[in-house]
Amino acid sequence: MIKNYLKIAWRNLLKNKGFTFINIVGLSIGVAACILISIYILHEVGYDKQVPNSGNVYRMIGNYLIDGRVETGVHFSANTASTVLEDFAEVENSGRLMANGLFYGAGSNEIRIEGKSMQHHEEGFAYADQSILDIMGIPMVHGDASTALSEPKTIVISETMAYKHFNTENPVGQVMYLNGNNEDPFRINGVMKDFPSNSHLDYDFFITLEGVEFGEGEQTRWFQNNYFTYLVLRPDTEVAAFEEKMSNTLIHTYMKPAFLAAGFVMGETLEDQLSMSLQKLTDINLYSAQIDFESSYRNDVKIIWIFGIIALFILIIASINFVNLSTAKSVSRAKEVGVRKAVGSSRRYLVGQFLTESILITIIAFVIGIVLSGLLMPLFREMSGKALTLPWDSPVFIPLVLAAAFLVGTLAGLYPSFYLSRFNPAKVLKGMMGQSKKTSGLRSGLVVFQFTISIILIVGTLIVNQQMDFILNSKIGFEKEQVIQLYGTNMLNDRVGTFKDELKNLKGVSSVSISDYLPIEGTKRNGNPFLNEGREQLDETVGGQAWVIDEDYLETLGMKLVKGRNFLEERSSDDEATIINQTMVEKLNLENPVGKRISRFGQLYEVIGVVENFNFNTMKQEIQPLCFFRGISPSIVSVKADTGDMPALLSAIEGKWREFMPNMAFRYAFMNDSFAKMYSNVSRIRTIFLAFAILAIFVACLGLFALSAFMVEQRKKEISIRMVLGASFQNIYKLLSINYLKLVGISILVALPIGWYMMSRWLEDFTYKTNMGWEVFLGATVIALIIAMVTISYQSVGAALTPPVKSLRTE
Repeated sequence: MIKNYLKIAWRNLLKNKGFTFINIVGLSIGVAACILISIYILHEVGYDKQVPNSGNVYRMIGNYLIDGRVETGVHFSANTASTVLEDFAEVENSGRLMANGLFYGAGSNEIRIEGKSMQHHEEGFAYADQSILDIMGIPMVHGDASTALSEPKTIVISETMAYKHFNTENPVGQVMYLNGNNEDPFRINGVMKDFPSNSHLDYDFFITLEGVEFGEGEQTRWFQNNYFTYLVLRPDTEVAAFEEKMSNTLIHTYMKPAFLAAGFVMGETLEDQLSMSLQKLTDINLYSAQIDFESSYRNDVKIIWIFGIIALFILIIASINFVNLSTAKSVSRAKEVGVRKAVGSSRRYLVGQFLTESILITIIAFVIGIVLSGLLMPLFREMSGKALTLPWDSPVFIPLVLAAAFLVGTLAGLYPSFYLSRFNPAKVLKGMMGQSKKTSGLRSGLVVFQFTISIILIVGTLIVNQQMDFILNSKIGFEKEQVIQLYGTNMLNDRVGTFKDELKNLKGVSSVSISDYLPIEGTKRNGNPFLNEGREQLDETVGGQAWVIDEDYLETLGMKLVKGRNFLEERSSDDEATIINQTMVEKLNLENPVGKRISRFGQLYEVIGVVENFNFNTMKQEIQPLCFFRGISPSIVSVKADTGDMPALLSAIEGKWREFMPNMAFRYAFMNDSFAKMYSNVSRIRTIFLAFAILAIFVACLGLFALSAFMVEQRKKEISIRMVLGASFQNIYKLLSINYLKLVGISILVALPIGWYMMSRWLEDFTYKTNMGWEVFLGATVIALIIAMVTISYQSVGAALTPPVKSLRTE
């Protein structure tokens, strides 16, 4: 029986090549899209699940009530981890991680291996407790994981770094120097396996925190927050109850007394302003969108849902094509059903036959879809920025895909099978069988559904694209064009000023500045308390950034002074002066800020200028208060170019670099590229959204094209008679197109409010965002209508131009 089903099914597929081709193409595209997006989603939801006991590992979160809104942070004081471990029986282990480039050794460094002269720039440095290796279950290639970071001045490097700098040699015991400091050696005490691509940790170097103190008293000071703190809870811990208990104990027993003793007024109401909670390790990648100063490379669970829905809808659209085409062809297969029933075929047999055809089509489509996804995987890897591969080695991959093929084939074929098999043989054989209104209504509803989804995707694509353009092209308060960043200039030590002067004399250079603090991600950030003079014991502090810059910083980055003046090199008193941004003026309630003095850690600074606000975080965050102080932070030198011959200028700058640092590679970047990199995740989302929106629209158009073709085929004699009786081209085109355009119009009315709602939710993550004006929705409407008209017009125009005699000569 099965063999007979397959033989007849295969013959029917070959007989109806157009029907078969459109269904297989649509389904295979849908399958490929589903596979690619599914692999992407599995990669993202699988973050950190490789960590042993990951279900009981948490990261501490701080929730701060500031100006009526809650800000969330992940940095805690050095003694938080040890205190929680000692005071709470629910905690099995705790550990700290510190990757703040503000402190020597963290972030990026110039390294030199003992016995070699060449300096190498490397990134991905972080300070870590020995317990971090234990908590994260980090496997070691060389060295003992239980003691690798237990001694002062030890460092663990990744397998990639070990191979890069030592080839196949075991580097344990070798010595490494950072940033030209030959008096401070670090002994390599272990080589760890590289972190997998779906780990929120992406470091290549762990420096021990054993014996480290970043400033006097830093390890015991409760209000100096620089560390990620991880906890391992006992499996039977009630997390919500523990969060409340931990938060109350830490605030009342430790933090509040420490804040009051230090003279912070906010200590009096600390319990009303601060609470602590826990974030599961496996939630860090997808549930950190609202955390301040979290990496912009984190994903967002909203994006995962959106992509998952897109993949599902593409597959549904392709399945709808099958249902629509099968019911549209019902007239051409009605006689076949009538004859089969007349010679004794049961309805059960007919249902089995039509389901076999459906499943055969889906199996062929799934096989092609798998091949297609494999061919597209390199492109998708580049689009997503993720190390994705097809799981050929998984024993469940192929069986799962085949099971999905049977399921999709069965579900897509159920309605056509039961619909076709219920035909009355007497009516069919007498020629009394036509398309029912019920079936026609179902097809219309499915077409509306297809185009509703397509239009929602068009709206989403337009708004994501508009937001990206807004980010990259809106006024941000500084000039990022033609600014060249030179890295590693801290290796010049006291010669950095001379290097700056040499660069200023080059043709095509308008200004040069020395500062590690730049309005792009990956440069230095901090958090300091500020107060107005005389209000130290009366007001709550204002948290803000304290950036060290030189006199040429504002000119080099094109920042605008709205009041006062810049730092002057000849004025030594400017060492005790500050330039503040407009947000700091507002937060400190300074009506006439120039000449006023503000306090920072008890030291007073005179405000000599006010700079216009500029974005120095991503546009998902509000502009924070900021103070500039004069000084040197020498790791980055910024060069403002004023030339049309950038290659010549870069060559001249490199020549100066070789004069000063012959044993170190010349590294640079353009600030506009660095700025765009901050939004690489949003840019990837835009690309993926666009790609899959185009696929969904294409699959929907395939179905619409096929339906219009069948409609023209069924009505060709009617069209010919109308033409003989004098109907014009316009009349015929309108006759064949108007119904489908009405369906697209209904789709537009349904899709636009849904698209507006969904994209409003997405834009909520951005503090600074584009306006969803009427032109976006008008554009989506026009695009949808053009796509539909082009799809329908091929068949409609062809029918209207066909000579009537070709259709009528058989009558």
